[in-house]
Amino acid sequence: MSGVTTQRHRTSGVPRHGIRPHRHPLLRGVSVALIGALAFVTAGSAFAYTALQGNIQTTDVSALLGDNRPTLTAAASTPTGPTDPSAGRPVNILVMGSDVRSGDNAAYGEDIEGMRSDTTLVVHLSADRSRADIVSIPRDLLVDIPNCELPDGSTSRAQSDAMFNSAFATGGMTGDVGYAAACTIRTVEQMTGIYIDDYVVVDFTGFIRMVDALGGVPMCIPEDMRSDQAELNLTAGYQTLNGHDALAYARARKHVGDGSDISRIGRQQLLLGAMVRQVLSKNLLTDLPALYQFLDAATESLTAGPMIGQITSMVGLANSLRSVPAGGVSFVTAPFDWAGARVAPNADTAALWQAIAIDQPIAPPVPAPAATATDAAAPTAGTGSTEATVDTPAPETTAPSMPWDVVTGADEAGVCG
Repeated sequence: MSGVTTQRHRTSGVPRHGIRPHRHPLLRGVSVALIGALAFVTAGSAFAYTALQGNIQTTDVSALLGDNRPTLTAAASTPTGPTDPSAGRPVNILVMGSDVRSGDNAAYGEDIEGMRSDTTLVVHLSADRSRADIVSIPRDLLVDIPNCELPDGSTSRAQSDAMFNSAFATGGMTGDVGYAAACTIRTVEQMTGIYIDDYVVVDFTGFIRMVDALGGVPMCIPEDMRSDQAELNLTAGYQTLNGHDALAYARARKHVGDGSDISRIGRQQLLLGAMVRQVLSKNLLTDLPALYQFLDAATESLTAGPMIGQITSMVGLANSLRSVPAGGVSFVTAPFDWAGARVAPNADTAALWQAIAIDQPIAPPVPAPAATATDAAAPTAGTGSTEATVDTPAPETTAPSMPWDVVTGADEAGVCG
């Protein structure tokens, strides 16, 4: 396999579990899990650390990305040890959910050759680590896909106005996740002008094992949902989804809602938010056996690049995000115009990518609080006056409206009545 360096080591005797995606206080949930991994190391649990690191398949695809890439902002320093490896500069991570349906994953659908990615997120971490901006890219977005190197040494043909998720399928036509990720990264960088620092790929099996390792995910199902294709059959109401049902809920599209990928993205965000809340509710840092089980599940089915693929690097990055408030995590779907059954980028799409490229927030700032009556009555410094002034609230800060809908980690998902 040319151009790709892959490492994977499996420690015998370690139970196999699953993996996890994200939303809402997303980065904070990731921090809890990864800082927990550091706790194992500092406590001298070398076996646990080695086992967790061995779970992750690390694939360096940098040789497949070419030289004509967006500019990478240099880091302020080169830290060593379990510290943020990219301190002082913004970081962009591409997260992909693979629907590969061969091997172990064939149990969750037809045994189909090749692989696709129906969930793709650009996770942008600001240089000062004060916020995280997460953009969902619709699988049906019409984009230009560059030529991509394939495992046999050949190169795929460039495509115009192709569905976005076909980039993953093109690179992964022989079943190699690294080449699938590389072709998707090349497509995203060409489309956005944003340098992608690293990537993570999660598959069906890992997702199911991770949810089951959490003991299921509590969800509000607003209406009966059925999709034979996704093996989904849920009744309305508040319930706890096991791994199989959570995957079906995330995958279902046809005959659910309006049947579009756009509505499915909304459901996936609700599910991922519920998963993060479940992680936080477990108090995993104080329960080391449960923490190990979860981390084993959370790393078991990861394929990642050399930065995210190292436990110490993940821990350092998570540690630098501990102070990000829930309102500092913003979620948005890349803006689009309908183009028949597909969607196409528009001027707002370009504006969103530009904001991320220059490390600007994608959500309006929070308005300044109005002055209270007590504030208004306070004497002016140096006058000695004690006379109350008129109780006039300070004017609200007027924030420019964004041309896209933003959900933040402070927003609560709807609950069942």
